[in-house]
Parts: sequence; C-alpha cells; structure tokens
Amino acid sequence: MTYNLHGSQDGYTEENSPLYKSLNDTGTNTFLNVVRLYTDTNADYRNAPEKLIVEFPAYGQTFTPSDPSNTGISVPTANAGTLGPYTEEPVTWAYYEICTFLNDGATEGNKLVGYDNVKTKWLKQNNLEGSMLWTLDMDDFTGSFCNQGQFPLTSTLKSAPEVHSTSCMASVSDLQQVNVPLYSENRNWKRDSEAVDSVSPVPRE
Repeated sequence: MTYNLHGSQDGYTEENSPLYKSLNDTGTNTFLNVVRLYTDTNADYRNAPEKLIVEFPAYGQTFTPSDPSNTGISVPTANAGTLGPYTEEPVTWAYYEICTFLNDGATEGNKLVGYDNVKTKWLKQNNLEGSMLWTLDMDDFTGSFCNQGQFPLTSTLKSAPEVHSTSCMASVSDLQQVNVPLYSENRNWKRDSEAVDSVSPVPRE
C-alpha cells in the first residue's frame, strides 16, 4: 500500500502518495515514495515486477501551514486542515470534495490539501501488473463534482492500456493520466498538465 506516506503528523506539507521523493526528504524519509518502496525495498519488483499491483489513494491529506504566506511543498505546518465538507474528516478529503473547490477556484490562503494524479505512465514503463484504488466511495461516484464523468479516477485506471507488456516503455498516445489544475490565492501557481502529484488550497467555508 503506497498511500498515507505523508500527512499532517509530519509537521510539513507533502503529497499523500508521491511518486518520487521531495527535494527536502532526508534520512528514512527518502524511502517514503512509490518508486523507492517498489524498486529499492521490494525483491518481487526486481525479480518479477509483473506480479506487483500499485494502490492509488482517492483522497488527499489536509494541512494548515504555520506561515499563511508560505503555501508550498515541504513547508512547516501548524496542524491538519479543515474538515471535509461532506465526509467531515479532519485529516483527509475525498477526491470529489477536492473537486468542489477546484471547480470554483475558491481558496483560503493558509489551508492546503495534497492530492495525487493517476500514475499509469510509471506503471506502464516499469512493466507492473496493474493497479487498484482506495476507495471507490471517495471517487466522484455521481459524476457531478469533478465534471469528468462518474468515477473519473477508477475509469482512468480501467481504461488505461494493459500495464503488463513485453516492453518497459509506452508511447505517449498510450498513456492516460488524470490532470488536475492548481489554484492558489497568491497567483504564483499555474496549471501543470505534466504534474504527477499536486497541492492546492482548501476552500473558504
């Protein structure tokens, strides 16, 4: 299971399930990313990668930065962010909850949530068997929040080409990813269609 690798308990902002380590990760934290966990610590990956399945989170971890003007990756945090508007969870927001403020562009400068895009490109390139999602009820099951149809994360995983292949590389046309825009009150952020992981402010209540 490659999620909950980072959260408000760390004392700094970071993605929930990062593909690669952050520039600020040191010591044992350099192992808290999907690539290191699968390639460096897993004998099955080295011997039979086609037997491995990668799990994706359909939710994000929330944060409250210590300095409201510093809202980036690996910045100090005071505590977890606000409750999810529907799940009312204090630490995590479901993907469909994240979409509610990404669509509106509403922000609160010192509230952040880290969330993840589907990493099908990496799966394909490394010849892994497949993927699974935790959990279905956190995906946009109604299709009314994200404007991407019902179960957008699940559908992307399902419709992506077969992961296992005789080749470790895939053409760009074969790869499907969920790309989510970034919004910030400070206007320094921009949409990054190539981003694997993302961080975005939490909406005003």
